[in-house]
Amino acid sequence: MSDIDEDLLALAGADEDEEEEVLTSNSKRTPGSRKRVIDEVSDDEDDYNPADVGMGGGDEEPEEENPFPLEGKYKDEADREHLESLPEMDRESIIFERSQQMRKYQERKLFRDRNRGLQRQQERNRQEDSNKKVRSSGRTTHQTGHSDLKASKLSQLKRQRERKNEGRHASDDEDFEDEDEDEGSYKEDYDEDDEYKDDDDEEGYNPYSRKGRYADEDEEEEVEWAKEDTNRDAEVADFNKLRIGRTFVAKFCFYPGFNDIIKGCYGRVNVGVDKRTGQTNYRMVKIERVFLQKPYNMGKFFTNQYFGVTQGSDRKVFRMNFFSDGLITQPEYERYLRALETSHTAKPTLYALNGKSKELVSFVSEPLTDEVTNTIVKNRMLFNKKLSGTNAVLEKTILKEKLQYARENGNERDVAKYSGQLNNFEKRMNIYEKHHENDLVGSRKLGALTSKNRKLNMDKSKIYEHAKKDESFDSKSDPFSRLKTRTKMYYQEIQQEENEKAKELALQKKQEEDEALRVKKENELLIAKFRRLGGLEDVVSHLDFSISLDL
Repeated sequence: MSDIDEDLLALAGADEDEEEEVLTSNSKRTPGSRKRVIDEVSDDEDDYNPADVGMGGGDEEPEEENPFPLEGKYKDEADREHLESLPEMDRESIIFERSQQMRKYQERKLFRDRNRGLQRQQERNRQEDSNKKVRSSGRTTHQTGHSDLKASKLSQLKRQRERKNEGRHASDDEDFEDEDEDEGSYKEDYDEDDEYKDDDDEEGYNPYSRKGRYADEDEEEEVEWAKEDTNRDAEVADFNKLRIGRTFVAKFCFYPGFNDIIKGCYGRVNVGVDKRTGQTNYRMVKIERVFLQKPYNMGKFFTNQYFGVTQGSDRKVFRMNFFSDGLITQPEYERYLRALETSHTAKPTLYALNGKSKELVSFVSEPLTDEVTNTIVKNRMLFNKKLSGTNAVLEKTILKEKLQYARENGNERDVAKYSGQLNNFEKRMNIYEKHHENDLVGSRKLGALTSKNRKLNMDKSKIYEHAKKDESFDSKSDPFSRLKTRTKMYYQEIQQEENEKAKELALQKKQEEDEALRVKKENELLIAKFRRLGGLEDVVSHLDFSISLDL
């Protein structure tokens, strides 16, 4: 019961003796005295300050400092460098614990913001209600000489007192009849004045109802907001609340119930590059179901989950890494609506989108219990057997929690069991890290050898290609000899004839030179014979002389 109700009860008479006096005086009281009493009540009520009661006067809770302000994982740059210098196992374990702390910090911050908003809303409602009561009291006093609201409260309080005191029915009935007549005359005068018709909702106030007046006003406002939201058409911003990107998928794809909660959500899928503009094309699609097919690489892990999507009547299956983290744009949204119209498919209502959005928020905010964590690890280890990173951190965390639970319950058998498993896990991690270091050294050597062999093979292939090209070169591969015209053939025949003539002339000239040389040698031989072997005598002997002697 509020302070207003307590004051009204005190005014109506909290004790039986005071009530008798009030009831007796009410039957004899004149309208003028009644007006003075109600005015006094109004003055007392106007002094009431709702900010002094409840949460209005309390101090606000101090703001909690962010434990890891740098990227949500580090305290400062020095802390980042320290973590990066640690081994992978220790670093991942610390980051995992800090992520849990940041999640709890975000939840506490959200709760504080909601409480502050609720306090401000209640404070505004109290102030508005107080202002309404002050304005209503002033108007009704000016019109009729007393407040109808206070008179109605008084009449109801007196009726309540009448039920408790059965021996005073007669006097109470007379007083209530007078009050009812006054209220009826007031209502008639009040209805005739058009200036104050907006305050008729104050007539039905019941101070003994379980729901307060502020709660009623809040419910009315909420109902009005709901009608306004559900009556309008869904826009692209409403669909973006259900948008699923690859970051969301990478975080929650191994959670239990992911394959069911994802149905009915929307995404922005990459369909290739536009040949004209060179930009990546995206399409708005609706996720209908999840298919389990061949495993593929999602970047940091492997999975076999595929999204079956629709756009109107078109259906297709995409990998989850094809979905973009960007918001759905207005052109993509309009294209999706055109596809729905073409396939004669109804557009989703805002009520359905809001319901699905609440389900998605509930799924994301679900706390991580032991059962949920075990399911996540089991699903993740199905295609990711590598004992490092997040998988190792999760497995070690689960073993520690089970060991702690066994110690708290005093179960020595489970304590020995989980302690042995934890020790074996540590040994396996040490062995894996040593082998991993050796693998890194071997992989570096193998990489250098591979690059060297690759370069050598490339050089050999180039040499072989050049040799093959030289061997296969002929007149047909010559681009300038492929086209042969008659003109070119004509000149080739002329050149051949000229060559033959030149050969004949050269042969003839050579024969002449040989003949001249032979003649020259013969002459030289004769001269030599004449000089050495008496050739003169021989010549003279063969000469015929004709001598005539005259006696």
